[in-house]
Amino acid sequence: MPIDARDRESLPVVLVIDDQETNLRLVGQVLALAGYDIAAALDGEEGLALAKNAGPDLILLDMRMRGMDGFEVLARLNEAAETRAIPVIFLTAADDRDSLIRAFSNGAVDYIVKPFVAEELIARVRVHIDLKRARDRIVRVAAERQRANEIVSHDLRNHFGNILFAAHMLREDGEDAEQRRR
Repeated sequence: MPIDARDRESLPVVLVIDDQETNLRLVGQVLALAGYDIAAALDGEEGLALAKNAGPDLILLDMRMRGMDGFEVLARLNEAAETRAIPVIFLTAADDRDSLIRAFSNGAVDYIVKPFVAEELIARVRVHIDLKRARDRIVRVAAERQRANEIVSHDLRNHFGNILFAAHMLREDGEDAEQRRR
């Protein structure tokens, strides 16, 4: 399905971090054909820098990489305020129960075992991006509602202040009847 040029700006961005270039190309091609914008990193350090700069909607992260492994990358993503809310899916050949439990315990939102089925990868990516975007909308709406409440509260305080001032003036005995009536 061809992608319209005006849709390119709103394409969800998926950051793929894997130390195998063939994996990056394969995952990138599958997701690009499904309508996602792809950013790719060959190691954890590059992936962390891209996560901070590219602001991806989702990160697909290999668990076992040379140098910084996926768990360390995930821990550093969770430490930084600008990357903490980005959902991370482990895309890895590790299929043992301990790795799965460790992944979820450390904050991964999902876990896909290589070799993967393209349709499953696309479906899981779509679900987690939709969830993130919905959560982002809720946060924006809550912030807008809070700002609106603050404005209304400020305006009401001004009106109540005027009412209280007028009530105080009416209570004072020193004023003449004409002035109180006004």
